[in-house]
Amino acid sequence: MSARFRIQNNPTFEMLLSREDLYLLVERGSVARGDFCFDVRTGSSHKVGELIDGMHPPRSGGSNTRIDRPYYRELRADGPASDDQEPETSGSEPSLDDMDESGYTASGERIHYHGHPSWWAFTKPFTLFFLLGIASGLGFQFGWRYFLSGAGLACLTLACTAVARFSRDYYVTNERVEVVWGVIGRSSKEVRICDIRAIDVHEAWLTGLLGVGSLDFSSAGTAGVEVQFKDIRNAHEVKEIVRELQRAVADE
Repeated sequence: MSARFRIQNNPTFEMLLSREDLYLLVERGSVARGDFCFDVRTGSSHKVGELIDGMHPPRSGGSNTRIDRPYYRELRADGPASDDQEPETSGSEPSLDDMDESGYTASGERIHYHGHPSWWAFTKPFTLFFLLGIASGLGFQFGWRYFLSGAGLACLTLACTAVARFSRDYYVTNERVEVVWGVIGRSSKEVRICDIRAIDVHEAWLTGLLGVGSLDFSSAGTAGVEVQFKDIRNAHEVKEIVRELQRAVADE
């Protein structure tokens, strides 16, 4: 593909780029899908996401080395971190339309981590759930009414615990860290990657053994903690993801 696009308002990439170049830059978190670029051939402006929609991942050796940079790790809250490697080039290659759109925010930022509080943070509700389950089993000998009452309360406890967990979301994108909470009305708090001054990890003795901890982000503009990822799995690995993003911002 010919190099005919120039990213607007981005001094890091002033050279002309092809659609393959744009695809790789978006995949590696250097450019957002919502960024605008200028087509020097037609004189029109397009969003980067519009130009790369439906593209197959460029094959090995097909991109210019001027934009080469390492892949970031993506980490899910309930799964292991993926390896830092480029997409497979053998066999059938999925198009961008087949990729999970949840990998990007509404503004086109690449999501490198999305998680919720760990289930291990809800030990008290789970203890109550099991006690109610035992009580409903014991109440069965006194009649169905006691059994159904205990089972209903146990199910209600479990449902409330699930709502409490999934109503709080933690995000790390190539531009910011953000916590979003709420069921009906959603609130959020964020701090930009380039503004983060300190990252602190706190692990308690028992949940720490299970790999659960809290991550505190502080910026230069405030004295206290600005954003907290409370009771998440792999807290140290999430910290390293943010540090990698900070190093990438510093290198640009």
